[in-house]
Order: sequence, then structure tokens, then C-alpha cells
Amino acid sequence: MKFVHGDLSGEIVNEQKECVEWIIEAPELFAKYVGKLYRQINKYEGKFVLSENNKEIDIAKHSEIIINPLSVEINNKKIVNKLYEELNKLSSNEVLYMQTLELTKLIQEYLLDLEQETNYILEFNNEVEMSALFKAVDLKYEDSEEDFLERLVKYIKTLGNLLSIKLVIFINARCFMNDEKIRRLCEEIKYMEIKGLFIENSEKACVEGMERYIIDKDRCEIY
Repeated sequence: MKFVHGDLSGEIVNEQKECVEWIIEAPELFAKYVGKLYRQINKYEGKFVLSENNKEIDIAKHSEIIINPLSVEINNKKIVNKLYEELNKLSSNEVLYMQTLELTKLIQEYLLDLEQETNYILEFNNEVEMSALFKAVDLKYEDSEEDFLERLVKYIKTLGNLLSIKLVIFINARCFMNDEKIRRLCEEIKYMEIKGLFIENSEKACVEGMERYIIDKDRCEIY
């Protein structure tokens, strides 16, 4: 997989670079690239290109940008909707199909019994939408991790498994994590076969296992 920008001479991320620290020292360039990247991930046009096997893939679908790692939400709307979609498919497979039919039948019978206990004539949709049922019972991922890093790792793993995210981008993550936590996070990302890009506005000590791509204050590229 490769991640490049039309105005840069080098590849920011490639097959050999699994976890990259992209240091942009000039404030105006940092704001420019981060702003453009944020917009492109939110489906605007831009010059960043994400590719796999020399074929361009949709940045908005296959990458995630994390500006504040403390605020990641494993049960955000995008993840939960995709979870319901997958569970809905599972409810119709050969293993669970008969149970799903039995469940919908029981719900229908319950509603009819409920009607008998009232003075009303009621009507309802005989086709029970499983996704509506999941929403009614507030079905979601268990979110019990208290450790900040464990919670972040679980979030990224969910992005990869459920949403096919291939590139996770962190903005100034070293403001939130020390070198050891960054190193551990990189190890976890590599194990998941996801690329990690850490965009920083200043150079700090090298972290084991990370490659570097630097744009210094004079706008020179070092890689």
C-alpha cells in the first residue's frame, strides 16, 4: 500500500514503511497538509492518493484520522451501523435463519396478545427489521477498557475488521503518549496489518520501529 501527495517528491507511506512519523516543522505547511487531508477523508477532492497493488482506493473509505486519541468512540454511528449491517446478514444465514423466523413469530404473537389486553384495534408491520430490533435493545460493542492505550488499540482493530480501514492517521499523538506507548501502538498496528501515520509539528526522539519523513522549516524533504 502507498500513500503519497502530488506536491511531494517522496512516498509518505509504502509497503516497506508500516509505521511512519511525518514531521512538518513549518506551521503553515502543517496546517495546509493536515487541513487538506482532513477534508479529503471527509469526501472532498484533494491531492493525497492512497493505493493498493498500484490501484487507487478511496481515502474516505479506507483511512481514518484521529485528532484526539482520548476521544475515540468505539460505538460511533458509522461503526454501529456497519455492525448492524453485518449482524443483519448473519441473522439470515443458514445457521440462524430458523431462529430468526421463530423470533419474529414470537414478537408478532406477543403484539397480538398485547392488543387483546387493550380496548384498541392495532396494526403493525409483520416484517420485523432485525436492525431496528438491534437499535431498540441498544446493541453495541462492550466498551469496558479503562486503559487509554488498550481502548485505542481496540478502536483501531474494530476499524480494520469492520470498516476495512487500511491507514490510520494520528495528529500530534506524541502530545498524548510517551515514546513507549507510541512504540507499543506501532507494534499493535503492524500486527493488524494496518499502516500507521503519525503527523507531528516538531521533531522528537526517534521511536523504535518507526520510519521518518521530514519537511523541515526550510521546506526541504528528508526521507
